[in-house]
Amino acid sequence: MKLNKKVWLVATLLALSATVGAEPKPEDAVSYRKGMMRGLAWNIGEMGGMVKGAVPWDQKRFAFLAARNAALAPMAREGFTPGSAAAKSSAKPALWENLPDFDERNQALVDTSTKLAAAAQAGDAAASKQAFIDTTKVCKGCHDKYQEKH
Repeated sequence: MKLNKKVWLVATLLALSATVGAEPKPEDAVSYRKGMMRGLAWNIGEMGGMVKGAVPWDQKRFAFLAARNAALAPMAREGFTPGSAAAKSSAKPALWENLPDFDERNQALVDTSTKLAAAAQAGDAAASKQAFIDTTKVCKGCHDKYQEKH
């Protein structure tokens, strides 16, 4: 019985180690990036409601959403793997042809999201709103250039 457990453990570890560092299947990469974008949109949507006045302003909630957005922003780029370029998605071919520009835009998202979280955490509603606007301009610029319209 002990031998079977050891064999099972070794087999499991070998199977897991085979996937470490391996590029995901294209459809998995697309699914991941869609999930990341949905997560970002979830947070941006509620913050946008507050900025527009459609939802009552709640600085504590805004700061929570902004911090979560800042945590997700650096993760989004991971889903744009080279192998997923030909997979069915809303990414325009221009994205794959201009990866340095896309990477700069992604870094701008990370930077503005970090500034948004800092402004929101500081408790300044006006600075939070401006940082939100700055972040969404970065989002829109990238989507306009690299995402097919739905």
